[in-house]
Parts: sequence; structure tokens; C-alpha cells
Amino acid sequence: MQPLKTLLAISAVLIAGCASQPPVPPPQYPGLEKSDKIAIQDLRPHSESEKEIFSLLITSDAYAIYRVADTATKPTGPRLLAHRAYETLPELNNQPSIKVLHFVAYSNLQSQLRKNSLLAGFTGPIGVALLADKTFPSADVLTTQIDSQSLDKTEGKEEYTRAYFTAEENPKKSPVNLIYIDTEMLGKRVTTRCLVPPIASKPYLYLVEAYDMCISNHLALYQAKTPSKNTAAN
Repeated sequence: MQPLKTLLAISAVLIAGCASQPPVPPPQYPGLEKSDKIAIQDLRPHSESEKEIFSLLITSDAYAIYRVADTATKPTGPRLLAHRAYETLPELNNQPSIKVLHFVAYSNLQSQLRKNSLLAGFTGPIGVALLADKTFPSADVLTTQIDSQSLDKTEGKEEYTRAYFTAEENPKKSPVNLIYIDTEMLGKRVTTRCLVPPIASKPYLYLVEAYDMCISNHLALYQAKTPSKNTAAN
């Protein structure tokens, strides 16, 4: 059992993001102070802001799926959301408040880790940057508007299932991030599920950049007169 425990411990360290640093610095977001007037009512379950590795047991359905902590990005997801909403929705000047009911990110490395539990195909911090190369086919960010009750139904023991994807969404089973955003502003509630695969134009995609793409798609549904169910971006 000792070799197995050691292997799982090494995998846990890599999943936590302790690999070599990528060759590009993380993006900067100057001017955040301009949106300080937007009040963020953080109504999320407390656990959504904390990191959790759901399972290190290779036979588990939750194996190699983990929740990313708020502290993994700077700014945090909710703070970047408020800033982009301030830039995108001028109506917020009259109603400068956003209720954030859910903002949570999951990384699904299941298929890759089952092939190679030491992540030989990866470089760069897992959960912070996703590597896009010939090993992992690139695709578009896909945002889908969902019923907020679907998040309530997957709280607790079933939470790891939020990181699942369909064969149509990810036919090659590449490592992906799944980001859920559920907000209420301007008298309207919008809930989205955003799948972020490796992206060809960004060999190293920082999680905060993935947040930015998903936030853009999410806010577009506030602008649309007839909200679209699916929105793609790259």
C-alpha cells in the first residue's frame, strides 16, 4: 500500500498546482478601483470559495476532480465579475448592487490522470494554467444558461458531478475547467455553466482569463433581449 499512497500524494501535490511555472506572467487588471462602487452581496455557500480535492481513489467517480479556491486568482472571480459588469452594464450606475448566489470553478483532470497519474503530459500549474498542444485538442469556451435549481440539487455529496461533461462537449476528454456563475442584478437572475477547454490561441490559459471569458458570456445574457441558451467564445 505504501507505493500507492506515495503516488496519490504526488498526484495531490500536482493537482494543487505545485508544478513548474509557465513562461508567461498572469494578466493584470488595472483600474479595478473604478468599480469599487458596485456592492457585491456574496450569498454563495461558503464551501464554494474553498479548495477541495474530491477523491484520490482512481476507481472513484470523483477521482481527479477538484474545486478551485477563490485565492487561486487575483482578482477573485466575483470581484472580476463586478468590474466587468460595471464596464458592460451602464444601468448599474443606478442600481450598483450584484447578488452572487454561485461563483465556483471545478477542474476535471480525470481522463488524463487515469492515463498517467503523474501528469507527464502537463507543464504549468494545474488549475491555474491549462496547456493546449497536440495532446489536448483545442476548442471554444462554451457557455450554457441553466436552471439555478440544478446547482441546488448537486450540493453536498453530488457536487463533484458539476465537473462532468458530455461526449459532444469534449469528445477527446481533454482536461477542462467548469465554471458556474449565478447572479441577480437589475432585477434579473441569470445562471450559467461555462466549459473551458484548452484554447489554441492561448497555450497557457490562466484561470483568471477563463473567468473573464465566462463572465463576458454570462453578462451578454443580461444585454440580450431574447437570451440565447448557448454562447461560445475563444
